[in-house]
Amino acid sequence: MKPLELIRFLECKGYKFIRAKGGSHHIYSNGFHSVPIPIHTNKDFGEDFIRMILREIGVSKSDLLNYLGR
Repeated sequence: MKPLELIRFLECKGYKFIRAKGGSHHIYSNGFHSVPIPIHTNKDFGEDFIRMILREIGVSKSDLLNYLGR
């Protein structure tokens, strides 16, 4: 999953862009919880990183797969 795909998913779940931190991390928040997303390159995120983010925002992997249409 590419960074922009993850960002679109977060936005779909109610997270909004708050600020860029150091030019390489973007911070997204739903008003209660903030999530930093590294934007170093357009390379795919690893499965472990995606799992960590999903756990952090309280969303299941099946929700993500439904969003992606897989």
